[in-house]
Amino acid sequence: MVPVTGNFQAETALNPLAQEALLAAFDSGWADPKKIGQNPSKAAILRNNALESISHRLGLGVDQIEITGEVGLSYFLSLAGFLNPEKNLYFGAGDRSGVIATVRSHIGVIKEIPLREDGRLDFGRVAIEANSILALQLANGESGAINSLPEQLPKDLLIAIDATASGSRVALPARWDSAAFDSRAWGGPAGLAIVAIANSAQWKNPLPHISSVRRTYGTYSLPLLLASAVALENFEEDTDLIRNQNKKIRSAITTAVPNALIAGDLDKSMPHLLSMIFPGTNGEEILRALATKGFAVDSGSACTAMNLQPSHVLAAMGLPTNGNIRIAIHPKTSESEINGLITALLDAVQSLQQK
Repeated sequence: MVPVTGNFQAETALNPLAQEALLAAFDSGWADPKKIGQNPSKAAILRNNALESISHRLGLGVDQIEITGEVGLSYFLSLAGFLNPEKNLYFGAGDRSGVIATVRSHIGVIKEIPLREDGRLDFGRVAIEANSILALQLANGESGAINSLPEQLPKDLLIAIDATASGSRVALPARWDSAAFDSRAWGGPAGLAIVAIANSAQWKNPLPHISSVRRTYGTYSLPLLLASAVALENFEEDTDLIRNQNKKIRSAITTAVPNALIAGDLDKSMPHLLSMIFPGTNGEEILRALATKGFAVDSGSACTAMNLQPSHVLAAMGLPTNGNIRIAIHPKTSESEINGLITALLDAVQSLQQK
């Protein structure tokens, strides 16, 4: 087996401090904090501290957040809690498949917001009406494009934010009604998502529930919550360094492969993401060629990469979907890893294009 020289896949390694916290939590945070007793009381304290830490760093109130063990469920809860047949529902052409699936369940009017060439939402091509809901992806997980709300919006508009790709990197807009976060966005463990609800009076649990007190089921792994809080507390990245690394890859690729296409505008995107298209190649073949040299990258849609489905995001941007490679630059990525990736990627692409 070829050792991994550089991990440029979306999934980053669990923060070392979070890993320590996770292992310790299995000893001290296993009890049900809702029960009575010494161990449950200790678990409740750990839980409350973790919730306060996460809410503070995400700019939320503790009473606004709910924890769930499935990111896909967070998409549904944050959006479906507002759905009403009488309301119009607007969503972005680059939204995640989990959001789009929820959108399709709406039995009212549905309107898609197209993407600009740089990957951002083109609000100028859609008039958002009153009595509506907007599903807004704060930042795209493929192009990195960051979306912002237009100045003029209906006062009664409900805004469901998908912040699973941006995490703590991009602050929530001034207006928001719900938001979904993925622990992995800040180096936390998989299997934990945060749903933020700004005003409970506007949101209704879309799932069957047995209590009017609890907004959601609230079933999740407490050790994962504790590890996620530690990861968020210690999440740091040198954005200037990462942006320069991104520029270096872009420059090297476009110089050596003139017909290469790069999705999005780096100055309007999260700096750690890069999506490229190499005409005349197959993304899976590039991926496998890089893997033989120890470099792990992604290809296909970020939502359905397990079967390398074509990217609906690139298609919505007017770009080809064949020969697509997605790269994520992590906080600990070194210059030698960047240089090695560039060399390996150029070798793979040029070899495939010459076939």
